[in-house]
Amino acid sequence: MGESGTIDYAKFMIEEIPEDMKKHQAHFSIEISIVMRKPKGHFSRAPGVVLDILSSFGGGTFFEGQGYWKGVQEPVVYILISTTGRTEDIINLLRSKIISAQSRLKQQEAFVKINGTTFVGNMLEELVTNQFPKQWEFDTDMKTITANQSRSDEHYNLIYGRVDYHRQKYEDAQIKWTEMIREFAQKDTLSQNEKRDLLKCYSNILSPKLSLSDGDVEGICSQFNQLLPVNSESKFDEEILSLHAEGRMRGNRLKLYQARNIDVVQEADLVDDGFFALNQILKHLDKGRSPYLDYDPITDMGTIIRHIRNLTASRDDEIITMIQAAAKRFPEYKNDFDAIL
Repeated sequence: MGESGTIDYAKFMIEEIPEDMKKHQAHFSIEISIVMRKPKGHFSRAPGVVLDILSSFGGGTFFEGQGYWKGVQEPVVYILISTTGRTEDIINLLRSKIISAQSRLKQQEAFVKINGTTFVGNMLEELVTNQFPKQWEFDTDMKTITANQSRSDEHYNLIYGRVDYHRQKYEDAQIKWTEMIREFAQKDTLSQNEKRDLLKCYSNILSPKLSLSDGDVEGICSQFNQLLPVNSESKFDEEILSLHAEGRMRGNRLKLYQARNIDVVQEADLVDDGFFALNQILKHLDKGRSPYLDYDPITDMGTIIRHIRNLTASRDDEIITMIQAAAKRFPEYKNDFDAIL
């Protein structure tokens, strides 16, 4: 603590917190800078990092700006967080998120400001950062979230049902999603955007946390499988429903059908569809397309693999071959691909 009474919280990013401060309740204003660049020839993981940090602290603000330190000016996304809690809890959470961000984004240093005090430095072992890539390119994928275009044109009941669900107001969420399904059922034809929203709605409303009748489940699954044929291409334009988004939905269907013991699709066909989903995500990345919203494609692939393995262990050789090929295609993310095996 200096003469002004300001506590240098930033130094606790790498130093121990004194015992008499650990349980102290305080208000924290936190600023984090994420540089808008990614390894050359690789997809971005920054949108997922940004929204993961915000979610962990219960929300905040982010915007694009320009950063300047150590003689270098670069475009950045600033994250601003205001929160209250025990010093030890807040600092430990912040440490874990910055370490994760620095590792996933392959950045040499991290920039954090806490209550006006600044930390600029390396949170990782130097042996790790020495292996980070030297060739970079501007991360245009970040434009998706800073321009607020990530969930454009969604039906309002889909949006607010999702809000209710995350607040554990499951009955309210089910009412909103059911109203949307009934509204669309009254229409003679549906646009691709509306069909896309129906798929999202089906992925949500089949959650085991909601109370659906057997008849409702059967009808929803029938429509789900028509719009997203099992182990087969859908009719959606990629601009409406990207292959990454579609792969996620197939993975979600695999999980939900297992969780609800839905047997409208044979188990072997569900497994095949899981592999179809993995290939869709890889195809999406091979085309140089941006990941879907804030979702990390490597994490999504790991989730789908876990669902496949819940059904069968007989196809592990195929999974290993696929992931090893992906790691070779995106070598800077090899450790992350290896981790999902």
